[in-house]
Parts: sequence; structure tokens; C-alpha cells
Amino acid sequence: MTGPSDRLLDCVLDLLVAEGYEGISIRRVATAAGVSIGAVQHHFATKDALLTAAMDRVSQQFQQRLERRIAPGAGPAEWLRAVADELVSTGEERRPASVIWLVRMARAAVHEPTAEVHRREWQQVEDLLAQLVAAARPDLAEQSVRDEATVLLALLDGLAGAAAVEPGRVPPERAEALVARHLDALLDPVRPPA
Repeated sequence: MTGPSDRLLDCVLDLLVAEGYEGISIRRVATAAGVSIGAVQHHFATKDALLTAAMDRVSQQFQQRLERRIAPGAGPAEWLRAVADELVSTGEERRPASVIWLVRMARAAVHEPTAEVHRREWQQVEDLLAQLVAAARPDLAEQSVRDEATVLLALLDGLAGAAAVEPGRVPPERAEALVARHLDALLDPVRPPA
């Protein structure tokens, strides 16, 4: 069962995906949801609160998808592949996550409070990737693990953005294949690249 804030957040997500950050307002969310402006402000006082709530929702959905797809007892390589697949966010059902991530990144470039949240959360993601790389590749030195996590996150960010904005140049299948090839090389360094 969904509550009023969930229904409002669905409208926020739809508006962000359709029109970006500049296309949303408390008034537009209220109109889309068929409620008063006061009802929206009760849950989301500002436009930035709308974006924060949207990113929180996308993060929760990310966690739920990971929990559903990772089998108990899965090893670090399987976890790394699943996390990478979720972060590249290809496919129509995950397109909203990519679009909302791009909206937040654009907002972070010009709004320090958003940038602060983005830096903190993306550091957490990079730390997770580093933990998984370290577990899957115990032969790597600590700095090499950190470098691999940084490169992997940059690759995933770039491919997610390209697949969302330029699907003709980087269709989802190509993005997924590029991530798989990179992970194959990372996880099995003696195997020649494809």
C-alpha cells in the first residue's frame, strides 16, 4: 500500500524524467498529483527536497534490485558484476534512474548542497566497488584496487549517461557488452582482451 508521499514522489519522478530539474516545481507536482500545493509542501518543502526524495527512491530501488538478483553465497565477482549492471542502468525499466542521476549530477555542478550529497554518495559507491574488487582480486595492491574502483565507476557513469542520452551511439546492449568486457579483463587479467 502506498501513502500520499509515495504517490507524490511518483509524480516527481515522472516529471523529472520527462522534463528535468527545470521542468518541476511544487505547483507542477501538485497539478500532476491532483492535490493542493500545501499538500506537496507538507512532504517536500522545496524543489531541492523533491530532487533529494527522487534520488532516495532511485537508491532504494537499486538496493531492492540487487537484493533480488544476488543469490545467497554469491562470490565477490558475481556481486561486482551485479552492482556494475545496476549502475550502468540500461533498459527501459531503469531509464528513470539514469535520467534522475543525470539531473542530479547537472544540479550538483551548480548547487553546492547537491554537490555535497552527490560526492558523499558516490564515494560510498566507489568504496563498495573497491571492496568488491579487493575481494575478487586479492592479488592487487590497495592503491591498484582504489584505482580500479575509480575507473570502473567512471566507466559506469559515462556509459549510463551515454545510453540515456545517446542510445543511437551507445545502445543498452553495447553499454552492457563494454562493461562485461571491462570486468572480464579486471577479474581475469591473464585472459587476452576480446
